Amino acid sequence: MYLTNHIVSNLICKINNGSKRRLRFIIINYNKKILDFLEILYINGVIRSYRIIDVNKIRIYLKYNIRSERIKLSIISTPGNKIYWSLNKLSQYYNKNNFAGFYIISTIKGLRTSDYCLINKMIGGEILIKVEI
Repeated sequence: MYLTNHIVSNLICKINNGSKRRLRFIIINYNKKILDFLEILYINGVIRSYRIIDVNKIRIYLKYNIRSERIKLSIISTPGNKIYWSLNKLSQYYNKNNFAGFYIISTIKGLRTSDYCLINKMIGGEILIKVEI
């Protein structure tokens, strides 16, 4: 797995809990590997922004929509049950279920979104996170 699982699960739990409580921002411990993950969330509009505020802290500003209740993040792969999807399986799932959101996939080229993999015809990889918008 590209990221250490407990770091990812801790981040996902904090974002989901902060979103439930309608917090303006949350603070997590700094980790260089987490920055790639946060950049994907920022580019895709899941979070408003993030800022490194100390040597070992990151402040994540959460984003809310008036129409939807909140954005839901779910962990798919776990250390005991890693899930790998090929490009064909990924495209079949999107066409079959009318999925509104995206997956964060660990590929050999780093972290990518499922949309990026489908558009650029990249290979699949390990499905890390499901983001439902």
